[in-house]
Amino acid sequence: PSAETVTLLWSFIVSVYSIGGLLGSSCAGYLSVRFGRKRAMLLANIPALLGAALMGFSRLCGSFEMIIAGRLFSGVCGGKLAFLPVYAGEISPKKLRGFINVTSSVFLALGKTVARVLGLRELLGTEDMWHVLLSFSGLVAVMQLLFLPFFPESPPYLLLQKDDKAACLKAMKQLWGEGNYQTEFDDLMKEKAITKGTKIMNVLEVLRERSVYPQLCTMLLLLLSLQLCGLSAV
Repeated sequence: PSAETVTLLWSFIVSVYSIGGLLGSSCAGYLSVRFGRKRAMLLANIPALLGAALMGFSRLCGSFEMIIAGRLFSGVCGGKLAFLPVYAGEISPKKLRGFINVTSSVFLALGKTVARVLGLRELLGTEDMWHVLLSFSGLVAVMQLLFLPFFPESPPYLLLQKDDKAACLKAMKQLWGEGNYQTEFDDLMKEKAITKGTKIMNVLEVLRERSVYPQLCTMLLLLLSLQLCGLSAV
């Protein structure tokens, strides 16, 4: 192929991950409510495994289409970042909730750093090993599929979405040990009373809701400004 075609294909391979991320994050809210936080994360690892397999075998087949499809599926899995911090915050005790909430960003940055190191030419960034590097994310997906089933479901989800008080208390004890969690349970009951009858909006409904425009504009301004701060270059 010509140099222009190679550049076009390379650019598309790089950017298709973001397209997958957009698709994954758009349905993350529905999945987390429909299946629960834990099961939604388990489901998100399926496209990650599929994407890793496609990119791993792409070198054997000599197919750039497999790399594109693999990157797309990996991006869909990346959309689970929309509900992973929610699950981490909901299963953590109240006194540690703020600390746990920031760990998602810390480990996201750590994961990027590890990927940069593995991508060095002295390690996996070689002509013979690049397909192993691209499929490395499948290892993380396998680990999550092995260990996540042993985690309990989120107590707020069990009470607010499933209305299962017994399962909520059981999950609290399993997560935080034996003790009296009546205060936390009462807080959840108050939240349930406040949010009763509140409709969960999808992305389009949020964009049409004028009452959330100030918050939405603030979030967009912060996220867009972050792209200009030089962090990506660092």
